[in-house]
Amino acid sequence: MITIKNLSFSYEKVKIFENFNLHVPEGQSCLVTGINGVGKSTLLRLMAGVLQPDKGEIIFNPKMGNIPRQKIGFISDKLSMYESLTVAQGIELHQSVYKVSTFDDSLIGHTKIKPGQRIKELSVGQRTILHLSLVLSAEPEVLLIDEIIHSMDAYLRKFFIEQLIALLAQRSVTVVMVNVNFHDIEHMVDRVILLKDGEIAVDEEIDSLKEKVKKVVANFPPEHLPIISQMGHPDRPDYFIYPFKEEFSPKIDGEVKDLDLTEIVTAFIGGEYS
Repeated sequence: MITIKNLSFSYEKVKIFENFNLHVPEGQSCLVTGINGVGKSTLLRLMAGVLQPDKGEIIFNPKMGNIPRQKIGFISDKLSMYESLTVAQGIELHQSVYKVSTFDDSLIGHTKIKPGQRIKELSVGQRTILHLSLVLSAEPEVLLIDEIIHSMDAYLRKFFIEQLIALLAQRSVTVVMVNVNFHDIEHMVDRVILLKDGEIAVDEEIDSLKEKVKKVVANFPPEHLPIISQMGHPDRPDYFIYPFKEEFSPKIDGEVKDLDLTEIVTAFIGGEYS
């Protein structure tokens, strides 16, 4: 669905990507993560067409038409859409720009949003749900979601996730998410990509990743194993191993534990800061 070829991009003199390559197939739900400033949000903005690469190209499935941007739904962390307009005016403008004949307002009905309210006066959660409603009205083939969900209250975050699950169940939408709350979306993710220094350091299907990342609880560091990070008490830290192989088990004087997605991402990012 999305193919990035030899892409390079810089902010003035700060290089973010150089000869970067990535392919996301149709219908895949992909999580992009990494430390702050590594280029996660920039990558989404490049995919969305908000930013243009210095060189290289981003290719979309031909079925998205001659103007693929019209089939891309981008929920940015900035939420800077139509701020000076009322909710009703924003909906009308969106329908006009994206040639949407009807608008389903059932989602915003859960948020106490009133048509006459100024969009800039809405809470972050309300604006996010409104943004999702606008995006879905255009029936996107690709949905890009930045880190905005962290700022939503518990109810609206749960509601937002439920709508994404329903969307994935109903249609083969390709989803690329950045650092969304890992616990909330773990069961939705097919693939995890960790960025490091403008490159892909880890690219695994989630089931494979869970098999390859383990925590070892031991009195001494497990020798000759690929430790990506160690955390916990300084006198007896937990050791995180990647890639873990079953042949390691007999050599480990300690306990080997499975990890959830939050723990896995924390282990990788912790190694970046150590």
